[in-house]
Amino acid sequence: MGTKEIKPQHLGMGIVLFKNAIDVDEDKIIPFIASLKEKAIKDDYKIIYDENKNPLYAINRSGHRYTLESIYNSSSHIMDFLNKDSDPFLINFFAQCEKTFYSNLLRYVELFPMLLPSLWWRTQGHILAYGPGSAMGLHSDNDVNYQPGFEPDWQVATRSVVGSIIYLNSSVESKDEINKYEYLNGEIFFPYADVVYKPKSGDLLMFPSNYLGSHAINPCNEGSRYAYIGYFSQGSPHPDRGINITHGDIPPGLQGQVWMPDVVKDYVEYIKSKYDEDSKAANELLKPTTRMYNSSNTVKELMGE
Repeated sequence: MGTKEIKPQHLGMGIVLFKNAIDVDEDKIIPFIASLKEKAIKDDYKIIYDENKNPLYAINRSGHRYTLESIYNSSSHIMDFLNKDSDPFLINFFAQCEKTFYSNLLRYVELFPMLLPSLWWRTQGHILAYGPGSAMGLHSDNDVNYQPGFEPDWQVATRSVVGSIIYLNSSVESKDEINKYEYLNGEIFFPYADVVYKPKSGDLLMFPSNYLGSHAINPCNEGSRYAYIGYFSQGSPHPDRGINITHGDIPPGLQGQVWMPDVVKDYVEYIKSKYDEDSKAANELLKPTTRMYNSSNTVKELMGE
C-alpha cells in the first residue's frame, strides 16, 4: 500500500481530480466504517427533550437545530475512530490517506503556486458517511452557517483554504450495476464551475474551500457513500473557537490541527526534482517562496545554493 504519483486533471475553477490516488481494500475498510455509523449520528447530534422526556429536535456540534427525521437523512461525521489497539491494517491505511493528501497537495500547489503562502496547517481527516436517502445541500467548506446575532462556537472551518476528499467506495448509475459496497448516485456537484463528479473508490478530489468551490451532494439513493476528508488551512490558533493547532503528527484516526512547518521546503524540493532549477518554469513556480519571505535570495537559499 502506498501513495501514487497521478497526473492531475483540472476540472475547472481549482477543482482537481487525482484518479486512483490510493488503493482501497473495500472488504476491510467498508465494513469497519459501517459499524461506526450509528455511533457517529449520536456523537454529531444532541437530542433535546421536553419536560415529559419526549424528543423534540436535535442540535449539531455548531448549535444548529435539526428535526429528528432529518438527522438520519444527513451525512455523519465519524471522528476519533482509531486507537493504538486498532487493527494495524486500518492504522496503516489511514496513515497512507494522510500521506496521499500531502503528496498531492504539492502537485496541487504546482498548478496554483500562489496558494503556498496560505498553507499554514492541516486538519487531520475524518470519515464522512451517507446512508440511503441522505444528501447535502449547497455549501462551501469555510462556511460555518453564520447568521446575524448567532456566531457558531466552532469556527475552525473559516480558516480552510483547500478541501481534500479520498473516496472509499464508488457510485453507480443503475441498481443493476450496484454491488454490496457501491451506492446509487451521490455525485458531488459544483454549480459555479458546472462540474459534476461521480465518485470512484481510490480517487482524490481537491478544491477551493471558499464560495467558488461551493458544492452539493446529490441524494445517495441506495447503499452507503463513504469518503475520507481533510483540510489545509491558514490563521493563528483560537482555542475559544475550536482552533487548537499542535506541533508534530497526530496518530491516524484521531482529530486535530497540525502545523506544516516544512511545506515550503517540501514544495521547493518537489519542484527542484521535476525542473531544471534555473529554468523559467522553476522560477515561475517558485515565485511565492520569494514573496513569502520578502527576499530575492529565498529561492536560492531553499534550493541549497
